[in-house]
Amino acid sequence: MSTTWKYHRMTGEQLGCFLVANGLHAEPNGALFAPGGEKVGTVALVGDGAFLALVCEESYRQGEDEVRAWWPEFRPAWVIITPDGGMEVGCTLGPDEVICDVCNAEVTIRPVPVANGYARCARCFGDLGLPFPGHVEPYDPAEALEASD
Repeated sequence: MSTTWKYHRMTGEQLGCFLVANGLHAEPNGALFAPGGEKVGTVALVGDGAFLALVCEESYRQGEDEVRAWWPEFRPAWVIITPDGGMEVGCTLGPDEVICDVCNAEVTIRPVPVANGYARCARCFGDLGLPFPGHVEPYDPAEALEASD
């Protein structure tokens, strides 16, 4: 198992969306926790109203497969390199907008399992017969939010 720390700079509004979409809870000291109590990162105010979230993404290799646990962030829907070497960038997707790259279903579990670069819903990931990556058991953020109320 390997661990990669991902940095995400965002506004306060984006941070709120990131936390809700991923079912994470921020403590006053900045620690980020999953619903099961597992620490998955930290967040800090870095100035000018911007926040920096540092999130742990765990991964492993098994045979030809590379599998990682992804915490979705704000990102471009697509990037195309044009023939003249320029770039075209699609609209921004939020952390709550994740589609299975195999069956096009909405991915409702977090962290999102990514196998060989493809985000997968629970069913399509289960079809691979691979263990879920990382120490955080997959969960549905909406169900976790309801349970905490």
